[in-house]
Amino acid sequence: MANQQQSVGEVINALNSLYQGSDLVGREQANAWLERFQKTTEAWTTSDAILGTAELGPEAKVFAAQTLRNKIINDYAEIGEQGALSLRDSLVTHLRNARSGPQPLITQLCLALADLAVQLGAWTNPFADMASSFLSDPESVSCLLEFLAVLPEEVLNERIVLAPDFFRQRSNDLLTNRAGDLIQLLVQCLQQPDLRPDTHIRVLVCFTSWLKNGEITLLMVQNTPLLELAFAALKADDDSVFDTAVDAVCGIIYETRSDSDDDPGSVQAKNTTVEQVLVPQLNGVAAQMRGDQQVAEGDEERIRGYCQIFAEAGEAWVQRIVLNMGVFEGLVGALVDCMRLESLDAIAMLFYFWNRLADLTLEYTSSCDPSRRSLVTVFETIINISIAHLKYPESYDSSNMRGGMTAKERDEFREFRHNIGDVLKDCVCVVGQSKALLHPYNIIVANIDGNAQLPWQDLEAALFALRAMGAVISSNENEMLPKIMDTFARFPSHPKLRYAATLVIGRYTEWTYKHPQYVQFQLNYIAEGFKMREVAAASAQSLKFLCQDCARYLAEHWADLLKFFNEVVSSNTLDEGDVIEFSEALAHVVSAVPEPSTTSAIESFCMPVGQELGTLLQKPAFVEDDRKRIALLLDRFGVFLRFLYVENNAPADMLLSRIINESWPLVSMSLQRFGSDALVSESIAKFIRVLVEFYANVIRPIAPQVVDAVVVAFQQTGLGVYLWLGRRILSVHQNLAAEDSIALQLVTQVVEKMSEATLALFQGTQFSDIPETTEDYFRLIERAVERAPGYIINLPTFPYIFQAAIAALEINQFHAQTSVITAWSQILAPTKRHIRMMYTNKSTVQTVTSSGTQDASATSSSAAAANSPASVSRAQQHQHHHNIRLDVYPVEQVVDLCVKHGFDLTVKLMYGLMRQFDREVVPEAADVLALLTTIVSEGPLVVKGQFNTPPLATMCEWMQAIMSQIPENNYPAADKQVVLKELAEHIQSRHWLRIKAIVSDFAAAFWRRNLGNK
Repeated sequence: MANQQQSVGEVINALNSLYQGSDLVGREQANAWLERFQKTTEAWTTSDAILGTAELGPEAKVFAAQTLRNKIINDYAEIGEQGALSLRDSLVTHLRNARSGPQPLITQLCLALADLAVQLGAWTNPFADMASSFLSDPESVSCLLEFLAVLPEEVLNERIVLAPDFFRQRSNDLLTNRAGDLIQLLVQCLQQPDLRPDTHIRVLVCFTSWLKNGEITLLMVQNTPLLELAFAALKADDDSVFDTAVDAVCGIIYETRSDSDDDPGSVQAKNTTVEQVLVPQLNGVAAQMRGDQQVAEGDEERIRGYCQIFAEAGEAWVQRIVLNMGVFEGLVGALVDCMRLESLDAIAMLFYFWNRLADLTLEYTSSCDPSRRSLVTVFETIINISIAHLKYPESYDSSNMRGGMTAKERDEFREFRHNIGDVLKDCVCVVGQSKALLHPYNIIVANIDGNAQLPWQDLEAALFALRAMGAVISSNENEMLPKIMDTFARFPSHPKLRYAATLVIGRYTEWTYKHPQYVQFQLNYIAEGFKMREVAAASAQSLKFLCQDCARYLAEHWADLLKFFNEVVSSNTLDEGDVIEFSEALAHVVSAVPEPSTTSAIESFCMPVGQELGTLLQKPAFVEDDRKRIALLLDRFGVFLRFLYVENNAPADMLLSRIINESWPLVSMSLQRFGSDALVSESIAKFIRVLVEFYANVIRPIAPQVVDAVVVAFQQTGLGVYLWLGRRILSVHQNLAAEDSIALQLVTQVVEKMSEATLALFQGTQFSDIPETTEDYFRLIERAVERAPGYIINLPTFPYIFQAAIAALEINQFHAQTSVITAWSQILAPTKRHIRMMYTNKSTVQTVTSSGTQDASATSSSAAAANSPASVSRAQQHQHHHNIRLDVYPVEQVVDLCVKHGFDLTVKLMYGLMRQFDREVVPEAADVLALLTTIVSEGPLVVKGQFNTPPLATMCEWMQAIMSQIPENNYPAADKQVVLKELAEHIQSRHWLRIKAIVSDFAAAFWRRNLGNK
């Protein structure tokens, strides 16, 4: 007793330090002590004692209840069945004593009891026991209702690990088989007059909890007062009551959804309830919404509640609506009214419904169907409502002090506009193109022809709607679009309108291709926009699309376009991104220029860029503007070459070959002078990528120089952009490796040289300090092993790469972590497949795969190339030179490395699974450990031809050593033995697929026990 009092005192002191102390260090120490305390066996009795001490305050008791709940979830095995039954009785007593509050204590005690009920099979009927303990006392009924409300969620609590069969049985015992009893109990509570005033709300909360869990069906409650209670509670002024009612009504509606498993009787019963009970109720809710003063005042939560109800109803009954519009006309009207509300967040909840309604309208009705005609009218209304919502507020041009939008509000509004634009597309599909276009057209005409000057926002909204609709407007539309395009010349002069109109032109360039009479006007309109800084970005984008789709009509104007481009660039009115888009536009036009002018057009763009770049690079010293200019010139040059496409044009091909070969010295000089510059190096890398991916044959003679330069740049700078570029080089040239010894040499050189530099960097740097380099390097390794495993794994540096990949598992940054684990998958997964094939075939001779993706994880294109007589001959020569088989996966080498370094890899993986890895990468990490298990258990035997020998116990020994280092407080010894026993059984029975599940379950259980509350 004295020890227990001392323990209670220590807890109280720690809580006082945590909640009342002013010393930050002291508070952190107190928190750490309390966390350790919660994992001790003494926490059971100490927490129970705190709850039984009347003099202690609510903070201590809430902490004690939370502690018992956590112990029940994580350490249930510590107390056994009799201890659990005793704890149940104690918790029931504590809950009865706490019936007057505070509510957080009641909730925590109910959660603890619910978690105990889930696991304690000897507690045969918690529902009846709790009802008999609390239902007779009016003051205690709220405790019973709280327990029943939290029970469904706790049954599904992922932190509680149960055997599947026991979970199913317990779920039935606690919920499914008690649903009818619950309905009776809730009805009884509603009819009992002497209960607390808030009992009806607690009944509603409990009812909603079971409803959302799926334990209560519509047929069970349709003739009870619970339905009426849910709809009546929507009239409450109290926000919490209204929100609870919304959840309840949505749960009721959800139960009416059509299910493929429903028998005809259930379908008929649901339809009857929907049409005779719920639709009239919702019509009343719609009338209530229209007259709700809080809605009129813009109450966001109230508006969201109504929209949530009608969205749920619309989505649940959308098929019924299409097939029987007359019955659901009031509901559709309510959904239209919801769209008129001012809360943009709330009405976004309706967008999915309108999409489904449009799809099913087109699927189930014809143009002459009365339902289709009614729905067309509805969708026309939605078009007008949507355009109204697209309008910027009148204060948009004002400063924030005068009511303007903040940056966050602008971003949110832009996102909303794009999302509601999808609704407009759905409307077009139902209403029809010309009829839909008529609505924005009427707004445009009213704005440019009206006597009164309307705000620019109205016209801009109509233009945005036109752009949104463009995705579903045919290029053959000839009724409304010509009229709309003819209005552009009469638009008021306003930068917002010019911006929007320019983007509309860019959206309809495919239509313009079939209506070439508009090309010249649109080109001029776009060109004028370059003179306005606010419109320049839109002009660059639209010009790109116009030149891409209408290049044949613009080809004769290439010289004028180039001249205009040079003038605009010189004026410095364009951002760098706009310059790049303009350069792409020119590439499309030049591609359409016929001979003999093609070469002149190419030279006219490329030569000035090359000359200016050469001049800048010759400068002895550089200022900031020089750096930016060099980067921009490389970007312009690269994007032009990327989108330039000349076919069957020998002079142009020869010119491009000459330009590219002459440009390489400039690129090489750029690397030498700016290789370590973050801005310029990225532009250099993008330019080289264009050469590698789109001009592979042209640069083949200088490819070794390119690779050397990239490798040297990385060795000197360590910048990840060169690793990214190395990955691009590897992807392209690996396809040539089977038939070209130079290309194969490039592949291996890229990996080997970059690995040497990266490994040297890793030795002197923490992975956490270079997450981007770590990510890029292991993505390179992943690609290398995937594309050319026979060469990469046999590199002299590969054992060091293997060890670096083990060390890199310590990194915490998500993307780097993912790349390392994915690289491990790529190294180990093919090895496991080959081991399993060799075991199945009882042969140490591997299937020849020609680096195919099926067995050696390389591309099918390289496999096809390697099978041609000429390529096989070259490959054989190269294989003889290197004494390495291209078509055999290096299983033995990987097995040896796994056996030698596998324990270290297992330690890193287990630590990551327990404490470090992001939850999203845990499945793949568990798979890596399962792959390693297969390799070290079966690989050494298979490569020696020992097919009848049982799998080795290597992984069991490693896991035993690792488990022994895990403290008992973190994972009980009995649970460790279960994991080790299952692991050994599945290894010996060669149930390799089960290994991943064992590892995943262990990681999940450890995380829930130790980190789940953080």
